[in-house]
Formats: sequence, structure tokens, C-alpha cells
Amino acid sequence: MTQTGHSMAIITPPSLPTTPKPSLVSGRQQEPTEQPIEKWRDEHLLTAIASHHIQGGNTQAGTIFVRRHLSYVVRVCQSRLQNMAEAEEAAQDVFLSVWKNAHTWQSGNAKVTTWLYRIASNRAIDILRRRRITTDIDAMPDMADDTDIEAAEIIANQNRLIRTALASLSPDQQNAIELVYYKEMKQGEAAAQMNISLAALESTLRRGRKKLHDYLAEYHAQVRLI
Repeated sequence: MTQTGHSMAIITPPSLPTTPKPSLVSGRQQEPTEQPIEKWRDEHLLTAIASHHIQGGNTQAGTIFVRRHLSYVVRVCQSRLQNMAEAEEAAQDVFLSVWKNAHTWQSGNAKVTTWLYRIASNRAIDILRRRRITTDIDAMPDMADDTDIEAAEIIANQNRLIRTALASLSPDQQNAIELVYYKEMKQGEAAAQMNISLAALESTLRRGRKKLHDYLAEYHAQVRLI
């Protein structure tokens, strides 16, 4: 498949019929367009991918969709993973998910780029979780005495508690908190990265902080009862 800006090999969708027809995406009928397929809007490309009615070739709509969004998806994954090889691998999984779930996208709920952001971010989170498990095992230090062991256990328990608390948040809340508080990104930049308004980001941060506070407060209350 042809890409721009990256040399990674993106997996292409399977061969599909070539007769263009009206089709449905999440219950909405999409009229066929008279424009060249290269100028189709994202929702029309998703309709073609979902319905398996693609004009002019078996993978043309998928190829154009990948070419249009590859750099964006890799950038989202890279912002979380900080590893280009892992980001490119994650992008392949993202587009495979698009082929399988194109029919679930709903035009009334979110823009295509917002939908893509969530898929890419969730995939990167999955990779980070696997990486953390491996790192936690490989990085266990040889402690010199009981004091060091106790301190290390306290830190490890705190880290596990924080990861568990973050995992209780919605994907959007996790993304917002990580970008603003962990990556120290300005709120305007974080909102642009997530493809949402500044007001929506601030609301997401407030809900995320409250949920974290409630989770940690409940945890410490239970600990005091033991």
C-alpha cells in the first residue's frame, strides 16, 4: 500500500466487490458521490469500507483512508509510546480495527478523526500496559537491606495504586490527564492533540480528577478499616 511520511507496511483490507451502491453506516444511509474517490469525505470512505462496495478497485477506499490519516495515527501513538517502532506497529493494528469496525462509526457522535484518536490511544495504552508489566518484572532491584526493601515495596505499591486508579477512568479522561499532568502539555495543545475543544478538555480533566480523588479516598478509607 502507498504511504506518505512513513515506511511502515500497513496491512490492507481484503478484496472487496467493485460495484458502488448506497450503503449503511450505523443506520444512516450514505448516498454515492459523483466525485473522484480521492476527494471523498472520510465518512464516505468508511461507508465504502464498511459496506464492501468500493468504486474502482478492491482496496482503493482503504488505501486512500490510510494515506490520509497514517501520519496522524502514528503521531498519536508516538505521543504516548515515545517509541517510533512501537508507534508504527500500533498504527497497523489501528487500521485493522478500522476495517473491522467501520460500520460502528456514527457521524452524529464524533468526527472521524476523534474516532481514530480513541482507537489509536486505546491501542497505545494496551501496549504501555504490556510494557509496564515486563518492566516491573525486569527492573526488580537487588536490595541491600530491609530498609531498602521496605521503601521499594512502598513505592511499588503506590505506583500500582496510581495505575489502578487511572485505569478506572474513561479513555478520554486517561488521555487528558496523561497529556496535561504527565507530559506537561499546555491545555490548548492537549485539546488539539485530542481533537476536542478547550472547554471539553477542561470538563474531561475535572471529571477525571474527581474520579481519581474519589477512588483514592475510598481506597484509603478501606485501608484504615483493616
